[in-house]
Parts: sequence; C-alpha cells; structure tokens
Amino acid sequence: MKFARAAFLLPLASALCVTAGAAPASAHHSYAMFDRTKAVTLEGTVKEWQFTNPHSWLQLIVLENGTPIEYGVEGASVNTLIRIGWGPKTFKAGDKVTIVMNPLRDGTKGGAFVKATLPSGKTLSAGQTPG
Repeated sequence: MKFARAAFLLPLASALCVTAGAAPASAHHSYAMFDRTKAVTLEGTVKEWQFTNPHSWLQLIVLENGTPIEYGVEGASVNTLIRIGWGPKTFKAGDKVTIVMNPLRDGTKGGAFVKATLPSGKTLSAGQTPG
C-alpha cells in the first residue's frame, strides 16, 4: 500500500514543481524598466542584429556630439518575429536606420523597440510584417 501512495505522490509533486516554476519564468517579460510614455528617435548604423531568444536585440551605433555611442534595443522573440515575417536579415550590419524606442528608465543607452525605418524607406513596427 505504501508503494501505491508513493506512486501517486510522485506525479503530483512533479506537477507542483512545474507549476511553481512557471510564475518566475514569465516574470522576465515585464516592460517596467522601459518608460512606455516616451518615444526616443535614433538615427544610426546597425552594428549587429541578434535574432535570438528570448528576445531579439538590435545594436545600433549613434553619433552623439561626434562620439559613437552604442545603444541596445530590445525586440520581440524570434517566434513572434518569424510569425510577422521578420528574419535574421531584417537588419544588416552597416545599414543606416532610424529607430523609435521606449527608453530605459535608468538612463542607460537602450530601450524597447517601437518601429524602424530601413534604408529603403520601408517602415517596420513591432507588430507589422515587413514589406
């Protein structure tokens, strides 16, 4: 009888562990670090487009008073971007682009992607298919 109880408790304990871990895993998707009430426009050169999970990143070099400054702009997950038609070549190193982002609240050089204007003049937004 003890074996039957243990066999019942093991799947229950496993389910509880998985459920308990789900809340912290979803917590990293908070946008609290970005000031969503502000939109900052940057004109710069793409250093790198990181088409990676859990979030994509656009590394942009912007000249500020003649000094090159690197900004990190956080975007959606690869899965989300693929569904709207984006890919690893959406941005290419050396591209001159205009980016609109919600800045980081702490003043760090970066933010959350809102939209971009590509060298072709095409505009992309966070929920829009390119082209």
